[in-house]
Amino acid sequence: MDATIFTVKRTLRERWRQIVTEGTRGLGFFLATIDENISPHDLKEMLASRIYVVVPKRIIEANEDYRNAKNVMTFEEFFKHHLDPAMKRWKSSGVI
Repeated sequence: MDATIFTVKRTLRERWRQIVTEGTRGLGFFLATIDENISPHDLKEMLASRIYVVVPKRIIEANEDYRNAKNVMTFEEFFKHHLDPAMKRWKSSGVI
């Protein structure tokens, strides 16, 4: 259960829905992208499905919808708040 699911897509379009429809389970999913056109509606749907969008800082700075979304973060935030703590847990438990 202590897995970090991180995938990369240039554009998300409707592909993010695959996570939900494939029956994958987890605490959260991280989708990295350079897609600058994710609608506020899709961002809300993703949040309801525990899907977090990871984008370059410049994209967040240029997009008010992204800045206001609770599930959009920079790569730096992803590493600092999600990946680095997970790496520490995995090391201490002998997973890696």
